Formats: sequence, C-alpha cells, structure tokens
Amino acid sequence: MYLIFDTSILIELERGNREIIAKINEIRKIYPTPAKISFISYFEFLYGLKEKSEKNKERALAFIEKFSILQTTKITAHNLVSLKAKYEFPLADLLIAAQTMEESAILLTKDKDFEDIKEIEKIILR
Repeated sequence: MYLIFDTSILIELERGNREIIAKINEIRKIYPTPAKISFISYFEFLYGLKEKSEKNKERALAFIEKFSILQTTKITAHNLVSLKAKYEFPLADLLIAAQTMEESAILLTKDKDFEDIKEIEKIILR
C-alpha cells in the first residue's frame, strides 16, 4: 500500500513546512513506497503557479515533476459516479477520492472534509 498526496500536502511540501515534513517522514517509515499524486492534484498545483515569479515557477515545477501522476480510467469514472451520488463535495476532491479508491491507496491530506468519505483510507494531518 502506498500514499497519495493531496494538493494540500503538495503545497506544504513545496513551501518547506517543517512540521508537515516531519510528520510525513514519520508516516513514510510505515509506507516507504514513493507517494503518487492524482491528475487533478497535478493540475491544481500547476494552476497555482500562475502568480509565481519565473524563478519560483521553475523551482516548483522541478518539485512537482518528481511525482508519478495517476491517470484517470474507466474505473475512476465509475468510482466518481458512486461518490458524486453520495457526497456534496467539489468534483476535484471526489476525483482524488475516486483515484484513491481505485488504487487501494491511502490519501494523505490536510483537508478535514475527506473525513466524511468512508470509501477511502486516509490520514489527515492537523
């Protein structure tokens, strides 16, 4: 089993948040397989770069390119339909959950809204 980093985690890592990095390092002792990110987290991270300086964009792009990106599939779509029928969450969050379900992975996030999605395993950092 491996971790899928939510966009909230990617942002904290890219910012160099030492508290979050220390927590992740402890969690990685239990789940040492390299973490992956969903397609939508990759998109959200890239979209957030539009306001950064060229130097900061380059650094952030080098950071995000280190991750393997999960691609959407027909299974993702079926999972998304199931989640959308049950939860009133933003589509982006449901897509992340759908890919986490598909991969039987563990979502690592700071977003407490994911607590309500019972179909996925998750670790919510505070």
